[in-house]
Amino acid sequence: MGRFINSFEIDVPPVTADLYDIDPQPNDNYPLLNAHATILEENIGGRARWYSQGSRHYIAVIGTEQEYATIQSAEGAELEFAHETELDFSEWSDFKILQEALIEELKQDLEADGYWYDSTKNTFYRENRETQIEGYDIHPGVEVRISYHDRPLITLDPTLGAIGSRTLADYLNDDSWGIDRVSEELVGRTFIFQTSDRTSCTVTGVFENTTVSEVPPGRFDNETLDEIEDRHGREVADKVDPSEPTVKIRYGNSDWYPAAPSLLLFAPSEDRPDDISQRATFSPRERWEKVEGFRELIGNINIGTIQTDISQPPVRDGISAYGYPVLTFGDDPSTEMGIGRPNISFDGSPLTQEYWNPAKQGYLEEVGPRRTFDEDFNIAVLFPEGAEDDALRAYQQVREYVEDHLGIILSDPPGRVNYEDPHEVEDWQQSLDNIDAGFGYLPQHDEEVYHQLIEILEGKPLQSLTAVNLRSAQRSGHEDDVIANTAVGLGVKLGVVPFSIENQLDTDAYLGLSVTGRDRTVASGVVVSGTNNQILYQTEETNPTGRSTVTNQGLAKQILIRAVQGAVTNPRSGFEQLDSLTIHRNGYLGDEEIAGLREGVEYLKSNGYVTDSFKWVGVDVQHSPTYRIYDDDGMPDMGSYAQLDDETVLLLTTDAPQLKQGTPQPILCKIAVEEGSFDIYSVGRDAFYLSELNWGAPSKGIKDPLTVYLTRRMNRRLSHDRVSRLTYPPF
Repeated sequence: MGRFINSFEIDVPPVTADLYDIDPQPNDNYPLLNAHATILEENIGGRARWYSQGSRHYIAVIGTEQEYATIQSAEGAELEFAHETELDFSEWSDFKILQEALIEELKQDLEADGYWYDSTKNTFYRENRETQIEGYDIHPGVEVRISYHDRPLITLDPTLGAIGSRTLADYLNDDSWGIDRVSEELVGRTFIFQTSDRTSCTVTGVFENTTVSEVPPGRFDNETLDEIEDRHGREVADKVDPSEPTVKIRYGNSDWYPAAPSLLLFAPSEDRPDDISQRATFSPRERWEKVEGFRELIGNINIGTIQTDISQPPVRDGISAYGYPVLTFGDDPSTEMGIGRPNISFDGSPLTQEYWNPAKQGYLEEVGPRRTFDEDFNIAVLFPEGAEDDALRAYQQVREYVEDHLGIILSDPPGRVNYEDPHEVEDWQQSLDNIDAGFGYLPQHDEEVYHQLIEILEGKPLQSLTAVNLRSAQRSGHEDDVIANTAVGLGVKLGVVPFSIENQLDTDAYLGLSVTGRDRTVASGVVVSGTNNQILYQTEETNPTGRSTVTNQGLAKQILIRAVQGAVTNPRSGFEQLDSLTIHRNGYLGDEEIAGLREGVEYLKSNGYVTDSFKWVGVDVQHSPTYRIYDDDGMPDMGSYAQLDDETVLLLTTDAPQLKQGTPQPILCKIAVEEGSFDIYSVGRDAFYLSELNWGAPSKGIKDPLTVYLTRRMNRRLSHDRVSRLTYPPF
């Protein structure tokens, strides 16, 4: 059985860059540095990019045969050849020169073949639409990523882009939107500037009192509309209403520029009708055929005088599969579930991968949970007007399952409250101290109502069930499954551990860290024990970060300290000190976060919460990378992994296939920082194992490790305006 990934090696000869000095130095004015690079390319050819050595900025040029020159550049600066330097592609700053040059050459080559480039998603789309769906033009495309993993790689992943006809001006003119709502909900989103080159940009603001027929405030001399006509021609300018407001846009990290909202359409990645996701679900064979076709189209990429050679076969080295973990249920540690062992939930035959997830539910019902306790809990049933009887019937089914299979006792009769009656809610909340958790019965899924119930319960555990889902399950004969998942979810929120992965993980504890949000962006953390998998700590209150998806140094330090303190002092932890810790960052660890983590570790050492020999690793966990793992025999197995280098691994987790006809999308784990010795094989294996701990619905899988899964969901709740506290793991 042969596995491979959708990446191809790029053979690049040694590259020497000509460095041009800039006089005067522009400090960190990156828009000006980019302007210098463009002017240098226009004068001497090749590809140019700003480059730093120490505190000095240069413009690096590769692929040119021109004689060295002195060039008059933007804002009166002079560019003069200084010296040569041989690029070391293992250094990010050096590789970035090659990476951007290759993309620019691809853009130039593929434009002639009828493609345009969306820089927000690194995707080349066909100019001609494939079809229309729900009024959207559908364009086939390929996401292209050029990366360095011990050698340069180009990775290709087919997709579909949807471009609607509704411009930003249409939203501004819509009575249900207007400037205030656009500023609140659409600022920060990505758009395509509808000019000949279809440049991707981010909208950063709207001027309420400045139209495109006026000179925008700041550094500009011309009216916005005149500037559009000068740059893009009369035909483009005629599409603009002279009375529409000026908006601010930014290209990448550039300064802002004025633009006309009637020329801005949502980028294909930002506005996507539901049917597109299904249409873009390519089978492995279909997806790979599209990869091969695009690979043939691009051929080899040359940068001026530099000739590269892109391999025909894809990357196959470093690809294998992790073995499945062994899961422990019940009081007896010898009661374990593992591949090849007798499946006691079925007929005693050896357990196979096909029955792995269904067996979890069976083992739980046959053997019982790994951790439970003899305790009674007071539960309140929350229901809408007219649904009390249905809600109580559903609760009784859940209560019986919990008592039969999870070993805890739920109140009978329960408390009850009509959550649609504000006076009844207010009276009922006087006795909230006597309530341990809530059971919410909703007519249908409704995020606002769900968050209203969290607010009513003041963050105490809440498990919900919708009438729509229950009726659908009854019609299809799956009512028992819905009741079981609801019951187990409630039990877990009260502290039950259905099953565990014991003595198979590499570090004492695992900290999940996520910075995402809905109404606001918040940071949260959760700690899972590496020995018995119990949740030892979780963020209970909001940690707002403004619009940033990266915390500052102080907040990262604070979250780490509180998390480790909470884990060590938790009576269920069994730790007097931590000797090792893995941090799973949903997305990327920022430089300030890493600095904060380092400071936090020093504090924890000096205060005795971790040992003097404490080792730790910070791992970026990326949910949707460009990479895919393929198998010559069809669908790759769960647990398949591809080690890209000593710091990076792709892995397919339980829920990766999700749509059986689709190609699984892995998660990517990359070591961002480490103090101590860690190997990427074990880092990936632990992430895979932790993705098995979907206690809220044992018969189903989750894509992310539990650490990331929980913090993503915690942020979804804590970032809602109605929620100020959350005391339970939100499965």
